[in-house]
Amino acid sequence: MERKHLKFGGVSFKNNVSPEEINEFVRNLPESERDSLFEVVNKLRDAGLITLYDGDNITIDRDQEQFQVPNNGDGK
Repeated sequence: MERKHLKFGGVSFKNNVSPEEINEFVRNLPESERDSLFEVVNKLRDAGLITLYDGDNITIDRDQEQFQVPNNGDGK
């Protein structure tokens, strides 16, 4: 399965099972454990359903690139 990035947080990951299995797993979590994307991702990792790649993070939202302003560090 191909490597993907979480839209919020930019963490690189790979599915170890089908998206349907992941969706079912998340649906079966208690509501209190679905409050946070961070918590859900950790549950998926701990269950072996996804693999996270530490240090391979991206913070650029490709959908928002056109709205980003270059920052040269000069305060302008």
